[in-house]
Amino acid sequence: MALEILSLAAGNFYAPRFEVEIENRRLAADMSKAIMDVSVEEKLDEGASFRITVHDDFDMRTQKFKWLDHELFTTGNKLSINMGYAGSLSPMIMGKITSIEPSFFSGELPTLSIAGQDLSFDYIKRPSPERTFIDRTHGDIAGTIATEAGLTAVVDETSLLSNFIRKNSSETYYTFLQRLAREAGYEFSVQRQTMYFIRPQDDSSEILTLSLGKDIISFRPSLKTSELVTEVEVRGHNPGDPSSPFIGRASAGSERTQESGRRTGSRIAAQQHGDIRRVITDIAVTSNEHAGSIALSELNRASDSLIQGEGECIGIPLIKPGVAIRLDKLGDRFSGKYYVKDTVHTINTGGYRTRFTVKRNAL
Repeated sequence: MALEILSLAAGNFYAPRFEVEIENRRLAADMSKAIMDVSVEEKLDEGASFRITVHDDFDMRTQKFKWLDHELFTTGNKLSINMGYAGSLSPMIMGKITSIEPSFFSGELPTLSIAGQDLSFDYIKRPSPERTFIDRTHGDIAGTIATEAGLTAVVDETSLLSNFIRKNSSETYYTFLQRLAREAGYEFSVQRQTMYFIRPQDDSSEILTLSLGKDIISFRPSLKTSELVTEVEVRGHNPGDPSSPFIGRASAGSERTQESGRRTGSRIAAQQHGDIRRVITDIAVTSNEHAGSIALSELNRASDSLIQGEGECIGIPLIKPGVAIRLDKLGDRFSGKYYVKDTVHTINTGGYRTRFTVKRNAL
């Protein structure tokens, strides 16, 4: 999408605006005006959180602070935030308030910081007991946990069928699902009321193009080859035949093709450093297919370390973890398609800004 088209739809990126609802009640005008800062952070492998800073006032009639003890600003209350511009707002997060932190200063009115987590927090991010899943695929397990958490599930089914998978008592359901996603080479995330357990989307088309000096305020990329490998081999114990372990391999060039016509990280490693083989033996696998899936996932993770960067641009709600964007006018080496890992959307007195972290597996 051309950014000019998006700009026109949003009112030329003038008049940044947000809406906050708590317990399905849109904040009154005076309460919204008291908000100094609204920030929504989302990470591909950690979920979403929010923080709102409120400048309090003193009610002379009641002799009390106006917002400090307001019923809406209470832990456990459900909250949603939309952000954008006068012509268009986009839903950013639906979650619950989990902390309230006032700051008191002598001779000044206090500020109130209200923070919270996405809706996955209550069920899948809290400690939970050990649990075993028998004869289930990774996708089946993800769908079951989503239903139990009251979330809508979007699951790409995987053929990985395991006769025995244990969630340890030291794991939350969130970290357990992260582990399953890593084994399958999938992405796991929660957005508003939907849980995703899907194939990575880093080979999808970019949603928009940002250019240095026009849309990009800053960008700091890092190109590293120190963590690249050319082959990953996974070996695991086979209880049915101890003399024949489960083995899976992934070799150079078998990573996902994020951008055609580019050399992937493993191929760059092979050309510059020769064979760099990683062997993994400290992981439980249930079949050769399972071992192969983990090997390919680890090769992709290694190649994803080739280029990583942090940037800031004008506020654009469409930029979120799990989408691809094109960054332009950064030279031949660093211009190209990137996959968004983390974002922070902030509206305050300085306007609307989006900070992002991206990755790229090829040159």
